[in-house]
Amino acid sequence: MDIYAPRLGAIKPSPTKEIARKAKAIKDEGRDILNLSIGEPDFDTPDHIRSAAKDAIDNGMTHYTEVAGTLELRQSISDVVRVETEIIYDPSQITVGCGAKQVLINALLATLGPGDEVVIPAPYWVSYPDMVRLADGTPVIVNCGADDGYKLTPEGLERHIGRHTKWLLLNSPCNPTGAVYSAEELNALLEVLRGHPHVHILSDEIYRHINYTDTPTATPVQLDRSFYERTLIVSGVSKAYAMTGWRVGYGAGPAKLIKAMNKIQSQTTSHTCSIAQAAATAAFSGTYACV
Repeated sequence: MDIYAPRLGAIKPSPTKEIARKAKAIKDEGRDILNLSIGEPDFDTPDHIRSAAKDAIDNGMTHYTEVAGTLELRQSISDVVRVETEIIYDPSQITVGCGAKQVLINALLATLGPGDEVVIPAPYWVSYPDMVRLADGTPVIVNCGADDGYKLTPEGLERHIGRHTKWLLLNSPCNPTGAVYSAEELNALLEVLRGHPHVHILSDEIYRHINYTDTPTATPVQLDRSFYERTLIVSGVSKAYAMTGWRVGYGAGPAKLIKAMNKIQSQTTSHTCSIAQAAATAAFSGTYACV
C-alpha cells in the first residue's frame, strides 16, 4: 500500500534549495562560482544582534515561549511596522514564525481549501505555487512581461479574479526581478480589489529594504486603510539584518487571521527558537542600524 499523501505528488522540492546544494558542491570542489540561487546578504549578522543571542543563552532564555512569539519581540515588530507603514498593529495582531516562509504557509493553511485560488504575478519566488498547492489551493499565475516592468497590471488582475479567489500574493520588492510597485501602481490594483471584497492581499515584504530603484517601498494597507482587515503583511529579519539562518519571520494582520495562524503553528513548530527571537528583538529595537 502506498502510504504517501496525494498532495506530495502535487509539489516539487524547492528549486532554490536544490540549486544552492549544487552550487555548494561545485564550490567544495574548489571551483569558483557565483551563487545567485538564494537571497543571502553578503555580510554577517551584526555584532549587537549576535551578542543579544549569547546573552539570551547566558540568562536562561532557553525555554518555551508563547506560540505567537515573545511579547517583547511582537512589541518591537509592532513598533517597526508603525515606523514603516504608519499602521498600528497590536502585538496580538502579530505572529512570529520560523522565517517568513512559515508565516506564508501558515496563512495559506489557515485559509485555503480545495478549489480556492491564489493569484500570483509571474515572475515569482519559486515556492509560492507549491505552497498554495500544499494548502490544497490552486495557484493562478499571471504572466507579467518586460513591457509592464514585470509587474501586475489592473487589467491582468481583473482578468484572473474569480469567485473562488481568496488571495492576491504580492511581493514588492520582488524576488527575482527586483521590481518595486509604486504607490500609484498599488492604488490601481486596490481599485480593482475594491470591486472584489472576497479577495485578500498577502503582502510579502521581506525585501522591503533591499530596494535598488528610486521607487519607495509601499504597502497596500498604508495607501488605503479600508484594506486593514483584508491584508496580511509578511516580513522578517533574514534580508535586512543578514539573519537568514536564524529563521525569524512575522505576519501582521487581522486579529482573527493571526489567531487562526497561531492555531496551525501550535500544532507544528510550537514557536520559533527562543534564542533567535531574542536576537530578532535586538535587531528590530536597533531599527536598520545594519542596512
